[in-house]
Parts: sequence; C-alpha cells; structure tokens
Amino acid sequence: MLQRLRRAVHPLFRKAPRLRSLALNALDLAARPVLLPFRLGRPVSVAIPSLAQQTAAFNRAAEDYYAGYRNPEHLLAKPFSEPESLSRRLIDLGVLLQGLRLAPGDVVLDLGAGACWVTHLLNRFGCRTIAVDVSPTALAIGRTLFERDPQTNWALDPAFLPYDGQTLPVADASVDRVVLYDAFHHIPNQERLLREMRRVLKKDGIVAMSEPGRGHSTSPPSVAETAATGVLEQELVLEDIADRAIAAGFAAVHVIADTQVPLAEIDARQLRSFMGGRGFARYWRSLCAELDGHHYILLFAGDPQPTTVRPKRLQAVISPAGSVDRIAMLSGQAGRFAVDLYNAGDTRWLHRSNEPGWTRLGAHLHRAGPTRPLVDFDWLRAPLSQDMAPEARLRMEFDLPPIQEPGDYLLVFDLVVEGSAWFAERGSLTLDVPCSVN
Repeated sequence: MLQRLRRAVHPLFRKAPRLRSLALNALDLAARPVLLPFRLGRPVSVAIPSLAQQTAAFNRAAEDYYAGYRNPEHLLAKPFSEPESLSRRLIDLGVLLQGLRLAPGDVVLDLGAGACWVTHLLNRFGCRTIAVDVSPTALAIGRTLFERDPQTNWALDPAFLPYDGQTLPVADASVDRVVLYDAFHHIPNQERLLREMRRVLKKDGIVAMSEPGRGHSTSPPSVAETAATGVLEQELVLEDIADRAIAAGFAAVHVIADTQVPLAEIDARQLRSFMGGRGFARYWRSLCAELDGHHYILLFAGDPQPTTVRPKRLQAVISPAGSVDRIAMLSGQAGRFAVDLYNAGDTRWLHRSNEPGWTRLGAHLHRAGPTRPLVDFDWLRAPLSQDMAPEARLRMEFDLPPIQEPGDYLLVFDLVVEGSAWFAERGSLTLDVPCSVN
C-alpha cells in the first residue's frame, strides 16, 4: 500500500512542485510539537567586562605558546600529525569551503592562522591568502610550511601579517572571504574584531568559522590548556555572536546544520526503514547534541542568498506547458514550444545577459534511438524574462531552431549558467521531449 502511494505521489510532486512544498510545510508544522522535547535551551551568556582590556596579555600568551613549542615539526605536519583529529579537520574544512562559496582567485584572510595549514591548502586551491595572527612565531612556522612544499603557488603572493589583536593590517573592502578555524573563541575583543572583519570585506564578502560549542571552555582539556599556557578559552553563544555581528554591520548570520562526526551507521538493509522514521528519535537527539556542541557559522556582508554567480544547489523542474508529450515540426521551419520552470534549489537564477551568473534555458538535440546520438549540443538558448528566486515559477514560450533533415529526434531541455555549468551536471533533471520532423 505504501509503495503504491509513493509511486503515485512522486510523479505528482514532479508535475506540481507547489504541492510538494505544501506537503513539506504541513509535515514541518506537524513535527514541531513532536520534536519539542529534543530542543536544547540557550546557553547562559557570561560577560567579562575587562576581557578586551587584556588583549595584549593574551597576545603574549599566544606568542609564548608558539615560541616555546617543543616540536615545531608537529605543527608543520598538521593536520596529518593528529591522526585522532584528521577526519574532523577535513570535515571542518570541507564544510567551511562550501559555506564560503569559494573560487580560485579569491582573496582570503585566515584570521588566527596559527601555523597556517589551512592557509596553505587555500593557496593550493588557487586563492590569494593573507595569514594573520598575533604570534609572529606562528607565522614564521607557516612561512616555512609554504617554503617546504614545491607545490606552493608563490605567484599568488601569499602574505603573513602579524597584528596587535585590535586592527587587521589590510585595507578596507580588500578581502573576498575571511576564515577562522578554531580561533574566534580565543579572541577577547570579539565586538571589535567583528567590526574589523566587516571593514576589510567586500560588499558581498563572507566570513566562515568552525568553533567549539556548549561546554568547551569548562571541559578538562580546555581548563588544563588555559592553566598551562594562559591562552583564552571562551564559551560561545550563537545568539550572542549573531547579535554582535549584526551590530557590527553584517547583513545576516547563518549556522550550517552539519556535524563533525557521523551520527549513525545503519545496516544497509535497513536504510529504507530509517528513511521512513525507524530510529529517528535516537538520531535526532544525537544531531541536536552535535549541533550544540560544535558550530559552523557564516557571516554575510551582503545578501546571504546564493546566486548563479556562486551557486550552491542548482535544481530545476522543467515541465511542458500543457499536455504536450511530443513535438511535431516541418523540415527547415522553426517550431514553437512552451515550458513551465520551477526553481527547486536554493540559488537565485540571474537572467541579465552577458553578466556573471547569466542563466538561460538550453536544449541538446539528439537523434532518437537507444544510443541517442548527439546532433547539436548547443542547439537552443532561450532567455529568462526575469531573475528566479527559490520556489519561483515562470512560463516560457520560445522558438525552436529549424531542423533540416526529416526524422525522429529527442530534445533534452536543461538550464545553463553560461560559462559555468549545465544544471544536469549538478544533479538536476532534464526534460526529454520526442520530436518528429516531416
């Protein structure tokens, strides 16, 4: 019975995407009272008024930590010198890179860079990096890391800049992205540094942080670290960070709902049952605990919604306008066709021609048959009449180019970000329509 229901509902959702949205919204409302017992309370904020005045002392503690480090080779080998943490480090970095919507050529400031292993990976990716830290010794170790690797891209002019813990040593609006890896909770004057990050970011800049959450500052390792080194360990409260960031001039603050560790390993034969809710309570409880115990935080200088300039999830639903399931054309004559578009992803499609993120409807022309031989990959381009936000709809009517040779063909409709990617390359479904030419 359930399988028959699923087989009936899925095609219906594809034909009527708004029905799918309504169903998901109804499910969301129904789930709220059920999930209320799992909701964790907001941590208590602990304000220490004199903390910012101790910035210079914390700077000296950080420098003493690196200057007195007994095994610099351990720092130079990070993250591989910490096998127990390697998977978490790689997950963290992957989540941050995704959140930053990073591209080669971006100018990235690594704040609290330490020994610069994150900075070095960004250099290898093709970014111009600016490593900033209060410890000159840490930055010297980082430069050594760059110098040892023959694959370091020195043409990108990587910079290693010490600072006083107060003012970032870069110009206004000169940085595309700022990354902080396990660093923000060490900063004693967070309000000032938030203002500084906003100052140096370009208008569409993004800050991405990976930071420990509830209970970190009072955990035995943190207490021992503070006692041994004098380095500051603070408890971060997400809501406080959001308020301070908005006050500092950021437009929005998001948290990525991802975790450092897998929450469940499921017997492969039970996966479908898990999708249907089996074991959900245990999974959700673990998820909530992980989301409160570690944070991936994004600060946006501008509009947080991704666009096709830096897309995230490109997903389109393309349907024939009406009940047309086959196109008939005359040899050598243009045809006419109409489709309904629905933006089922999270990225705004931009329609302005010859500008970054330019998105159009396209089609590939194939011969009909089992092997679908390609005739013309770029057979059609049809412009959008407007930008399309997530969940937006648009009906398009457009001319089909003439096909000279009679026969049976297959038209494969898809969206394309010009010069970047076809949506199908990112997992979106195409609309395949048979066409006969007489």
